[in-house]
Amino acid sequence: MRWSSILAALPLLAAACDRPAPADEAARLSPRAEKGKALFSTHCAACHAPSAKLVGPPLSEIASLHGANPEAIVRWAVSPGRKRTDVPPMPSFRGVRESDLADVAQYMIEAGNAAGKQRP
Repeated sequence: MRWSSILAALPLLAAACDRPAPADEAARLSPRAEKGKALFSTHCAACHAPSAKLVGPPLSEIASLHGANPEAIVRWAVSPGRKRTDVPPMPSFRGVRESDLADVAQYMIEAGNAAGKQRP
């Protein structure tokens, strides 16, 4: 019967609802990072994830490299180089206001630090 399959799946659904929130949602973000979160979702999330390598490095790696220097992330976004030959180069975000890039950099650092703390 179809109902028995649905009823059998309910405990799995309940368990999935109890899982921890993703790193950027679990952490309290500063006001600047909150502003940067929306821009990150629009411009960066296709290539960068909190703790997994997509096309670009994960936020946890970026935060470990540049956590004390968000200006370095802004400089890289405006004039990126190529560090990895196995993936396409990062496009320049020269057309984005530097204050917006600073907000994104702050979000990347805070979400990356939170993702790094959640790793086993």
